[in-house]
Amino acid sequence: MKINIINLILTSLTIFFSICVHLVRFLQKNRFMYNPISKGNFLRRTGVALFMVGLFLVPNIIWAQIESGDFTISAQIVNDLVPPTTPTMLSVVPIAYDQIDVTWSASTDNFLLGGYVLLRDGNPVATTTLTTYLDTGLTASTTYSYEVYAFDVFYNLSTTSNSLSTTTPNPPPATPTPTSTSQTNTATRVLALQDLSIETEINTAVFSWQTNNRSRFVLRWGRNDAYDEGYIMNDAYRTSHQTLVGELEPGTIYLYELIGYGTNGIPITLKKGQFKTKDSISQSPSNVQNLQVIVQENDITLSWEKPIGFEGSTIRVVRSHLGYPSDPYDGAIVYEGKGNSFYDKSSLEVYGKQYYTVFVYADDGAVSSGAVVRAGRKYVATATSTPGDNEGNLEEELIEIPDFGFSVENILVKQGDSFFDFKSERIYLDNSKSFIISIPYSALPKHLKSIIVTLLDPTDMNRSYSFLLRINKDRTAYEATIAPIKLYGPSRLQIEIYDYEREIVGRYRKHIDFIASETELVEEVVFPDKIVGIFERIMSPLFWIFIIILLIIFLLYRRSKETEDNH
Repeated sequence: MKINIINLILTSLTIFFSICVHLVRFLQKNRFMYNPISKGNFLRRTGVALFMVGLFLVPNIIWAQIESGDFTISAQIVNDLVPPTTPTMLSVVPIAYDQIDVTWSASTDNFLLGGYVLLRDGNPVATTTLTTYLDTGLTASTTYSYEVYAFDVFYNLSTTSNSLSTTTPNPPPATPTPTSTSQTNTATRVLALQDLSIETEINTAVFSWQTNNRSRFVLRWGRNDAYDEGYIMNDAYRTSHQTLVGELEPGTIYLYELIGYGTNGIPITLKKGQFKTKDSISQSPSNVQNLQVIVQENDITLSWEKPIGFEGSTIRVVRSHLGYPSDPYDGAIVYEGKGNSFYDKSSLEVYGKQYYTVFVYADDGAVSSGAVVRAGRKYVATATSTPGDNEGNLEEELIEIPDFGFSVENILVKQGDSFFDFKSERIYLDNSKSFIISIPYSALPKHLKSIIVTLLDPTDMNRSYSFLLRINKDRTAYEATIAPIKLYGPSRLQIEIYDYEREIVGRYRKHIDFIASETELVEEVVFPDKIVGIFERIMSPLFWIFIIILLIIFLLYRRSKETEDNH
């Protein structure tokens, strides 16, 4: 936006001067300051003094704001007295004995159209932004007249449209027993279901379907064929339908019955069936701790510690020579049990490298993201390097994912109510509590193979532990739950992202600090940038304007008081 600085300054000064004059008059009126001898001179001197203050400060404020790049002006002055054009009533069609579909033409406005008001027999029945309306709940064999007018956002009203009338048909005969569509599909006008889809969540189910003719519906559901847990009834006749069933139990099978009513009022059973809600999503258990590997010629020994709270859980070890297994079935299952170690005999005889992922199974079936380690005949390494390298190296250069716009802000660390990302200045974690590392599912391309997070041992920077980030159950994020570290001190998190060619496409690091749970910060640490921020607020021009105005009012008050006492 281009700004006329001169006009802006003059406008600001005018407003400032006007406020000052009104303030002085208010003070005098309420006898906060009063000079019975030279009231006119007092007003003039006060106005001139405050005007000079504004003349000095206001341009500086404006210039400072423009220089800082934070200056924004938004002005909108509209005096709209022009009403919208008059809509035209196009059709009123009786669809059933209790419904009429109304259609009218669109209106235009010189500024912004607000919507339409539909009149039935001179009375408003709907306000809408659409140009159609399904008027339901009507009486059979009755004549109705419809009109419509438009309005804009300034509530200018158009003239009322032409009037159209129609009569609803006679009521249908007595309602027969619902019949199946398979018995009557030979008739061309018999209502029939064309398509039905049911999308379930933990506590809801969305029904969507099409019918060959306009219809309304009744949907009933329950855990048995009595369908006694709820029903939904719709009064509008349509060919496309959608409805939401709520307040369902997780992981439960429900029976349902869908009944359609054609425009003749005859009910037909469109569909009977069942659906199952999704299981409740439990938090994934923490991964194993202190995963170690020992290589002796062609034999490999793995050892680990189970996370706190999952001491009796089942452990599954999956092995592959192609790369880290990404799920409990992505490779050979070489161990499943409740132990804390596994001896993999002769695993290096055929292949020189083996990749292992260790999963923790909770009692409810939830699975951890997986702790990973790899080993070879001449070296032992964790996932701190690209698969295929001969040794791990945490000092490799950082790699940004090309052509995708991935930001380190997408790498999140959560512990309790604390949230951090890789742009946070410092990350402090309680060493007695587990924490979650996650990346939003939409933040990464779908062609990626695996995401590995590596954590340095706070007491030994030559040791590290690695874990997989796996897609959670609701497919919103790649996540890993890390068990309590139990150690304290500085450490580092590293995120590595691999594609299906097992080549690294991204590497990101962040320093973190593990603090003991009993550690309490007695006083807040004030960083230099915070001091600078306080200083900048004190030096703000608006702050000094307020101080100077108070000082001027105080001095004027004292002067007027002294003058009054002298006289």
